[in-house]
Amino acid sequence: MINCIAIDRDSDALAVLSSQIEKIPFLSLRGTFASPMEANGLLARRGADLVFADPDMEPINGVDFVRSMVNKPLVVFITHNRSFAVEAYNEGVLDYIVKPLTLDRLVRVANKAYQLIMPAERDTTPAAPVIVATPYLFVKVDNRMQRFNTEDILFIEGCSDYAKVYTSGAKPALVSLNLKHIERKLPPGNFCRVHRSYIVSLNRIDSIERKRIRIGERLIPVSDSYYPLLLQAIDAAVPA
Repeated sequence: MINCIAIDRDSDALAVLSSQIEKIPFLSLRGTFASPMEANGLLARRGADLVFADPDMEPINGVDFVRSMVNKPLVVFITHNRSFAVEAYNEGVLDYIVKPLTLDRLVRVANKAYQLIMPAERDTTPAAPVIVATPYLFVKVDNRMQRFNTEDILFIEGCSDYAKVYTSGAKPALVSLNLKHIERKLPPGNFCRVHRSYIVSLNRIDSIERKRIRIGERLIPVSDSYYPLLLQAIDAAVPA
């Protein structure tokens, strides 16, 4: 997971950017700020790996802000103002996006950041104990904690603050957790988020066509932002 923040003095632009960041599953938005000074404390604590910012800021512009950082995260500038571009690239800014920002453009730069950040984390992080994922999922259904064998789960559908767990040979169970929390509980390698409303079991996919997954009789949509991650997950999937 890549921790990121967003900085923009335009509150509407900041809201749009935040919404788009939340659609990318490997980005965790740690905060939004109207100025670099507001973000300085979090950055000083190394609380972000990636910064999305409009360089046209006050009381310090984005280029000077990058120069001032001691522990430098990756920085992406998103702005209407083209005049900072040369200085930005000279300061090692990862990318320079001219507004309006589109989701596919954000996905491309996020994937670029992922390639740079995640290998670096693997190289510098001390080896951790191997954790064997449990082959079951305990979640609250009605007033009880229910166990689901993960090998029986076909897919999970998000429904606001709840989720429906679909298993083979049973009616879907309504779970008192949202999709994001369930995703954290699932064993890695066997499940993949493919849409803001769906997680699928990779071992249960029958076919994929035109960005739609077939599991039995059910067709599940795949969002553009999740499609590259689905392909990566299939390539690295743990066999059933």
